Amino acid sequence: MIIYPAIDLRQGRCVRLRQGDPAAETVFGQDPAAMAQHWVAQGAEWLHVVNLDGALGATQAQLSALHRPNNILIQHPGSQAPLTPAQELDQALPLNLRRLREIRRAVSTPIQFGGGLRTIDDMQLALELGADRVVLGTVAIENPGLVAEALLRWGADRIVVGIDAREGKVATHGWQETSGVDVIELGHRMQALGVTRVVYTDISRDGMLSGVDLEMTARLGDVTGLKVIASGGVAGLPDIEALKAHEHYNIDGVIVGQAIYTGALDLAAAIRLGHQPLSRRSAGLIPFRWEEGRPEFLLLYNLFFEQWQFPRGGTHHNEGDLSCARREFSEEAGLPVRKIHDACRAELHYTAVIRGYDIERTIVYYLAEIGPGEIHLGHENHCEARWVSAQEAWELLTETSPEQLPALDAALEFLNHPRV
Repeated sequence: MIIYPAIDLRQGRCVRLRQGDPAAETVFGQDPAAMAQHWVAQGAEWLHVVNLDGALGATQAQLSALHRPNNILIQHPGSQAPLTPAQELDQALPLNLRRLREIRRAVSTPIQFGGGLRTIDDMQLALELGADRVVLGTVAIENPGLVAEALLRWGADRIVVGIDAREGKVATHGWQETSGVDVIELGHRMQALGVTRVVYTDISRDGMLSGVDLEMTARLGDVTGLKVIASGGVAGLPDIEALKAHEHYNIDGVIVGQAIYTGALDLAAAIRLGHQPLSRRSAGLIPFRWEEGRPEFLLLYNLFFEQWQFPRGGTHHNEGDLSCARREFSEEAGLPVRKIHDACRAELHYTAVIRGYDIERTIVYYLAEIGPGEIHLGHENHCEARWVSAQEAWELLTETSPEQLPALDAALEFLNHPRV
């Protein structure tokens, strides 16, 4: 997961806006290139640069205005020497685009650039000035054909769509207007065009250190298949940890701004966390009941994994394995637990591949005798529950999730040779 330090440009300075409000500005530096060097020194692998003046409606320079005939020479005031091509370009560029060029000269780190890019010439200019990929916002709503043209010209690796939302609806024109288009709907539209990566921002959280919108970020990646870069509201390392834990929902990265500028988040620590292998710890019960002197086991069918499982779920922060197992069984099956044989504890370790992500899984199972009652499936991923014999359980697990067989073996060994 990539951590993107944000460099927001307004009138050539590094600033942060609260909830995108131009009147709520904090200036963090006068030299964006020096700021870029600072973040790169902290380990930044990408920079997220935004032309706020462009996003707020300032006129963007066009390539056609820069490619003047060779016989036209522009003079420095008070000088007889003609400008070099580089000087001519600098003089013609708006201030924030000059800053982009300066940042590119100062660092070799890839740059993601957005703000007011509404024509092919705008995009080409940003790419020529040093951006490695560009972020398109308003144009995705107003002119999706232009997005398709950009994808055809430069490819999906260099074209990103920014989805900025207010109360679930997409905002445009530097967040000053709100459309009637739903976030997920726009995600599906862009995916259909060939977009592979989006930046999702909850405007209400931006610049507020109020916590990232984890639910919508993960849902957007989950249901559309788009790679999502989270933005807005990151308050500290716990937000990075939460995003990292959901990286397999196609969370590709996170943009950090206010938190690194105020010191609430250590960028180097966030980058280290982003690089860690994906891991997930879960706990559950191996539910059984006695039927004519023989044990029967309860299995649930998980639609997402397409496998039969014993009831289980991810541990919450500071939650013990046994507490998690009890909670998950109550939520997923709704049956009474007569007794948990915590002496029968099976711990499984394996690597699962989810949406192309390798996840180091640890699952702890406890054997539990279950009382009578009606099963109430409590998770949308579960579509069926079965009480089955040991042989049937072995066959279903072998066919769909053989990594759970050691837990079944441990349960049978305990029931055959019970320990106090």
